Amino acid sequence: MDILKENERLDDLMCNDYHIIQDKTEYCFTSDATKLGNFVNAKKNDMIVDLCSGSGIVGIIVYLNHNPKSITFVELQKHLADMCERTIALNNFKNMKVINSKLQGINKEIGCGVYDIVVCNPPYKKEKTSILNEKESIAICKHQLTVTIEEIVKEASLLLKYGGSFYLVNKEAELVDLVCLCRKYNLEPKEIVVNTNNNKGNGTIFIKATKGGKSGVKIKFNAL
Repeated sequence: MDILKENERLDDLMCNDYHIIQDKTEYCFTSDATKLGNFVNAKKNDMIVDLCSGSGIVGIIVYLNHNPKSITFVELQKHLADMCERTIALNNFKNMKVINSKLQGINKEIGCGVYDIVVCNPPYKKEKTSILNEKESIAICKHQLTVTIEEIVKEASLLLKYGGSFYLVNKEAELVDLVCLCRKYNLEPKEIVVNTNNNKGNGTIFIKATKGGKSGVKIKFNAL
């Protein structure tokens, strides 16, 4: 297996000399993804699914922080799934697999109601609400062209076992809609971190929701 292809580079994960493959001409992960990975609280025996996994940064950070039982990456775009597979091989990570597939209905392929954690760094921008000025592969990562937030929340609920946790990042303006969607699919928000951006209302939010959880939420500001 060729580890690096044209236009690719190795980014240092700042942990035990591990690296992740990125393509400078394609979508590269942002600080939101690394913060989401660090927001996840996992146990040694947890089985985890990373939806919209891209090149794998969120799931890899969870792995480095907690060494869970398994991580399954689900990514629609073949070139990103391929980069994730090569990063896994490069670092000799264990108990990881990559599924190159749309996420709608993925529970039928990898298991319904069996996972402890589902995490997702989704495309933030709703379809037709902003101008698409990037190449298609980058636009898919930023805009909800191939999946909606509701489809993500629904699939996360189907994948999770009762008492499992769903972790999601999005824009501050979407908070109310996200809470409503989580409750619609039996995911009760338990922790919310709001990273403000100079009080402009366009900061980021990080949500942890529990499947079948009781009502009651903790809210923190600028904690990630």
